[in-house]
Amino acid sequence: MSLVEEYTGKESSSVTYERARQLMEAVIYCIAHMDTKDSPVAKDGALSARDAYHVGYDAVVEKVEESLRKYNAMMEFFDCYGNRNYQYTVEKALPGFFMHYDPKFAPMDHIITMDYPIFNIDSQGEGIDIIAQYIDCIWEEQIYLRQYPRENVVEMLRSFHPRYEGEFFNLREILELQQH
Repeated sequence: MSLVEEYTGKESSSVTYERARQLMEAVIYCIAHMDTKDSPVAKDGALSARDAYHVGYDAVVEKVEESLRKYNAMMEFFDCYGNRNYQYTVEKALPGFFMHYDPKFAPMDHIITMDYPIFNIDSQGEGIDIIAQYIDCIWEEQIYLRQYPRENVVEMLRSFHPRYEGEFFNLREILELQQH
């Protein structure tokens, strides 16, 4: 069954130009995630576009599952240190991504705005790729912050900005600035 038929529930084979473009982007995104060593190969050694899409789609789904496992593990020790933006982004926005992400019809979308600033992330990334990077960066930041007693972290943040709880800045960056 074609992606258009799946999208329309077999009720139509026609979609708008914009929707057709989005579905083609979904196919391209998934094919780009295909790992050829694990893919089925046709008798002539070539892989059909349909098969390449399905192999890539499976890889995208696996990356989503892996990222969700990492996110859940991180939530066992996550601390927002009182910063509401950090808390909202990690505790509300990221679960929203996992709840609403559509790896079949829109795998290139990452849905959330990622308001908590993270550095060293590929801003050109899309879909689960950028979310996986985002979670990795937050994980690393949490490990870094946990080197210090919580009250010291809060004290350094407060000395940087008395109302740090409502600010949109990266906590690790503030701690590193305070130590220099």
